[in-house]
Amino acid sequence: MMKHLKTNQEWLDQLIPEGIIVPSSTIISGPGGSGKPIIGSLLVSSWLKQDGNAVVFLINNDRNYTEQLFSLFEIKQDNYKRKIFYVDLNPEINSTQTVKEDQIQANLLKPEVWDNTLQKADKYLGKSEIGTLILGSALNLLFFSKTYKNGILNKIKKILKNNQNYVFSVSNNVFQEDIKQLENAADNLIFARTERPMRLHMRIERMKDVIFNKQEIEVPLSEHELRNLRTEAEQARKHLIPLISKI
Repeated sequence: MMKHLKTNQEWLDQLIPEGIIVPSSTIISGPGGSGKPIIGSLLVSSWLKQDGNAVVFLINNDRNYTEQLFSLFEIKQDNYKRKIFYVDLNPEINSTQTVKEDQIQANLLKPEVWDNTLQKADKYLGKSEIGTLILGSALNLLFFSKTYKNGILNKIKKILKNNQNYVFSVSNNVFQEDIKQLENAADNLIFARTERPMRLHMRIERMKDVIFNKQEIEVPLSEHELRNLRTEAEQARKHLIPLISKI
């Protein structure tokens, strides 16, 4: 059983030379549009390359966008049959419904739906000695629901403390007190930000049981790559917030 996840990216491994403890939960926090899903996708890509499984919650984007993120780190969907399962947020259904063999829609606003969703993912995914890592981006969007906000906040906090492998990203310029609770609940905490010209920076604030460097570094991606990814994410966010706010 693997005890540490090494990213095999020199620029990141220099910050966490031992790798990330397995199992552990990670929050990637930063302003909206700061490139947090890119860091999350890197961690999941490293997991997949070491024969792990992945469940991807498509909260703020679609599957094509996520596959584009994975491609930055040399992950092609066709090479990972029964290794990746996608969950598309649909707040207008009661529970879950099948889209494809490897993808369902789920109303992730409802805390009880999360367990059912992961059970469906387990049935699809193949065997893996290191298990499954769950990736979710822009979880703060779920908090726009007046009906489900408190329930889903408590559900995510419980998940982060559950000694399993989760990588969640959140925008910390909205629902700041709630996001602080998630930051405190996670084993590992990473901050991300962008600056002009379009450059992505990250800094590790906390890591469970390993030595790490708090130095802020620039993620080596081009301005063109970052700008295209950011535009797609912003379009999805504009659609989701008004929808979820009515629930």
